[in-house]
Amino acid sequence: MGKTSSDEWPTRVKSVIVDVLDLGIDPGELADDLSLYSSTLKMDSMTLLHLLVTFESEFGFELDDEDVMNANLDTVRSLVDLVVDVAERGRGAVAAGPANDGLGAEACR
Repeated sequence: MGKTSSDEWPTRVKSVIVDVLDLGIDPGELADDLSLYSSTLKMDSMTLLHLLVTFESEFGFELDDEDVMNANLDTVRSLVDLVVDVAERGRGAVAAGPANDGLGAEACR
């Protein structure tokens, strides 16, 4: 997969959200200011963790605890911003094995 330009990230992140939450809508229908905890998304902490792990897997990077703790994850846009920030900083791609910081795939098993 080629490098993602900054204007493609919102669509890619929203696509993951739609897929993981099985929303059955076009990713473009997710408003940037939509609350993660709205009746539309119905997210809880476990769903958020699942999304974060999916971002790691889908986009080939590792989210540090610090990245997640410093982000105010309350809207769709906040998730997009987190992914863009980490991806564009080039946080080392994690091709083999889960993250060791509690946010990796092992945390969801």
